[in-house]
Amino acid sequence: MSFTKSPIEQFFSERAAAVTVCGASDMNAMVPESEHWLSNFGLAVIFNDFPPTALRPIAINFIRRVYCAFIQYELARQEVLKLVKDGRGRWSPYFAALNNFEVALAQLYLALDSVRKHSKHEFFTKGDGSFEGCLNQIYNASKHQLADSELPVWFTNDGLACAQATLTFAEIEDWMLKMAEVIQGLCNREIALQALRT
Repeated sequence: MSFTKSPIEQFFSERAAAVTVCGASDMNAMVPESEHWLSNFGLAVIFNDFPPTALRPIAINFIRRVYCAFIQYELARQEVLKLVKDGRGRWSPYFAALNNFEVALAQLYLALDSVRKHSKHEFFTKGDGSFEGCLNQIYNASKHQLADSELPVWFTNDGLACAQATLTFAEIEDWMLKMAEVIQGLCNREIALQALRT
């Protein structure tokens, strides 16, 4: 059964009814090697004895989380494309996309948090408006906040948000690209050395 926009706004979510375009980019097309990150890491360890043994557990944990974020982000993008293509009356893709976006952001936050704990370096302070701070706020809203008059986390044509923070798709994707560069360094000694020289 299909629904018109009015009952969706009244009974489900005004924000779900407001999405009309897919603002998320195809990150797999932008970083096609992402699907091989885990294999490439294994090859780097086996054939190049890189990264050093002490860094391997944190490195594999970081890579797997960013890898999963890329997968979930693409699944979300596909659901948004279904939503905007089919138009009025099909609203399940909104919630499927929201779930995938939440998982993608959670994986990105957990990757960051693992580095924070390992390095004992704080990447943000609460309320500083940084990407990392906003990522933390959306992650916490998704994990802990109950739905009240609206969803704890939502997405729009432009990005994801909660009551305390907003991240645009462009900001999320820029950060994902930066994480991809980190992973290249973890899988390739020469790239890592070059990064240390600059």
